[in-house]
Amino acid sequence: MTEKRMKRLRETMQANDLDALFVSNPKNIQYLSGFRAMMPGDVQPFGDPEGFLLVQPDRCDFLCDGRYIEGARTLPLVTPQLITSPSSAEVFARKIEELLEPSARTVGFERDALLYADGAGLLDALSRMEWKPAEAVVSGLRLLKGSDEVHLLRKAQDITGDCFEHIVSWIRPGVTEREVAYEIDAYLKTHSEGCSFDPIVAFGESSSHPHYVPAPDRKLEKDQMVMLDIGAVHEGYCGDLTRMICMGKADDRVKEVYDLVLTAQLLCLDGIRPGAACHDLDALCRDTFGAKGCADAFAHGTGHGLGLSIHEDPRIKMSITTNIEAGMVFTVEPGLYFPGWGGVRIEDVVAVTENGYENLTRISKELLELDC
Repeated sequence: MTEKRMKRLRETMQANDLDALFVSNPKNIQYLSGFRAMMPGDVQPFGDPEGFLLVQPDRCDFLCDGRYIEGARTLPLVTPQLITSPSSAEVFARKIEELLEPSARTVGFERDALLYADGAGLLDALSRMEWKPAEAVVSGLRLLKGSDEVHLLRKAQDITGDCFEHIVSWIRPGVTEREVAYEIDAYLKTHSEGCSFDPIVAFGESSSHPHYVPAPDRKLEKDQMVMLDIGAVHEGYCGDLTRMICMGKADDRVKEVYDLVLTAQLLCLDGIRPGAACHDLDALCRDTFGAKGCADAFAHGTGHGLGLSIHEDPRIKMSITTNIEAGMVFTVEPGLYFPGWGGVRIEDVVAVTENGYENLTRISKELLELDC
């Protein structure tokens, strides 16, 4: 698939009048070349370079230091170029100047994936070039997943579901939130490449925080509800799943809130088809909650894209007017959160098809009540 991606990239570069593209976002570099950075995040400093791409119509150079040069020689369709480390904007500028075709005048770059000092130094050192913001070029290609990517995302979601089932069989009163998080981490490191994000494990009223750090001393009690938000990584692609369980019997309020969140999620899922607007999908959930007088308890958007990154476009939010297209993959995860009581979130991952969607999540959405 790398050759096809490079072909699409060059077509997009031509459409945007780019003679070259300097790619610094590690996820975009992985998408185009197969190289996987070791450092987390979307920004790598010139002072500690892992790998950058300089793409031109007839060549693609991979700029890296000595730690990665041997691995770079195994990558298809790229020419390895050694960069001394620790490096600097001036060193990168000299190498880029050396590699650019004499006719090159306009170079695209990713403003959101460069440190300010590195970007400013690079543009200043190569001021003869016209530098054009182009962070949307590769991210636009990543927006629509191919069948190969959907397959990897489905597998990541399957492993994530297996992990959830393991925790359901393992969890018991008296364990702490952090102990559950450690068990999730151990399972996913054994059965996949690890966690796509730090696990969210929240007992009782802790679940009123949509994003929450598991506490080392908060122990699970009988009849307490549990929020689990977890994700595996499979061949670089991310899973994401949120489910609720009750350690014993769920009371009437838990069931009422759960049923309302589930109703909202199912309505949103029914609305997924090419051409539907992101904000309209969000409204299907938000309006469901509003009709019950609790829209203010919905503290985030309905979903987010995922792929090589756990959060990427499209965003299913009330402020986003983008229409969804076949090939997009995103979460559907409405939730309600009440301080002092707790919260409920239900999350699936879906892939948009020509006629609707495929739910990549096989785990039941039934509220589990566990014997204790």
